[in-house]
Amino acid sequence: MSSKPRKLFYLFPWHLLALLLVILAAGLLNLYSASAAASGEASHFFRSQLIWAGVGLALLLLMLTFHYRLLMDAAVPIYLVSLALLVLVILFGKASGGQKNWLALGPLRVQPSEFAKLAVLLVLAKYFQWLPPGGRRTLRDFLPALGLVLLPMGLILVERDLGSALFFALIGGTFLFIAGLPARYLVVALVLVSVAGAAGYRYFLSDYQQARIQTFLHPEKDPRGKGYHLLQSKIAVGSGQVLGKGFLKGDLNKFKFLPERHTDFVFPVLAEEWGFLGGTAVLGAFLFLLLLMLQAAGKLQDRFGGFLVTGVAALLFWQVAINLGGVLGLMPLAGVTLPFFSYGGSALLSTMLGMGAACNVLMRRYMF
Repeated sequence: MSSKPRKLFYLFPWHLLALLLVILAAGLLNLYSASAAASGEASHFFRSQLIWAGVGLALLLLMLTFHYRLLMDAAVPIYLVSLALLVLVILFGKASGGQKNWLALGPLRVQPSEFAKLAVLLVLAKYFQWLPPGGRRTLRDFLPALGLVLLPMGLILVERDLGSALFFALIGGTFLFIAGLPARYLVVALVLVSVAGAAGYRYFLSDYQQARIQTFLHPEKDPRGKGYHLLQSKIAVGSGQVLGKGFLKGDLNKFKFLPERHTDFVFPVLAEEWGFLGGTAVLGAFLFLLLLMLQAAGKLQDRFGGFLVTGVAALLFWQVAINLGGVLGLMPLAGVTLPFFSYGGSALLSTMLGMGAACNVLMRRYMF
């Protein structure tokens, strides 16, 4: 082995990869239980996710084969392609659950908004790395970045996918915060978002979307209808108690009382079968992964790499936070999946690509 590959081998963040594989394995095991037939036979969802997991790992390895700064050079073209795909979704996309967010490519269905999140991460990292560190920031410094976020966010709002649109706002806000946007602008932005949210609820949200908010506020008013999902989710989480009922022994899961248990409501399956300890262990693994990424990002001398790793960590954090907030009744359900646990090829591939980019940065942290 020559000196350069040997150096990359030793600098590779093996601890991150090992933790990622543990979380992915736990997610696949949980999905097996969440989607298994009454006989215990593996479902189509599990077999399909297993294939996507293999493809995702291959893409992660592929992301390691070139210098990560090539991603900076390709950021704008990738961003433009993602916008084009979002426009195609509006024109030719397939509707699902009141949202038009899928493209059919032969037998495959692709959700371009998942990959658009990575495109926005790349182009924001490219933009902010040119801003000199330190010094006084003005609003003018951040207006181009706001435009880069609002454009795909607006296209996704046209698709009525509020959950994905929320991600772009949160990712953009995270980048603005770490790039040094003055606090007064963040306060004004929060006020404007609150006012816009109230107006949007009154005049722009569909009945389906308004029902999600009303369900969050008063799920007990319609326990057999609109509030059923959330109430069953809370029951499943609470019934697991400390140690859980055991693998494949969750009653609400096994007898299909818990809807959408292989996608949005996959965490209640985990909590019912593995209890408080199992749920805490999984969340602790996510937290540890995020802390390791942020710690490593803080030591990077290359600003583009630092922003990129931080952006991937932020993407994971907000997905976990929004999914758990929804299924635990802490915020309205947004249709956001739990990374590595929920069924979905586009989401899993996007996450694995992001983790591959982060690992690429960290293994070349002394070679930018």
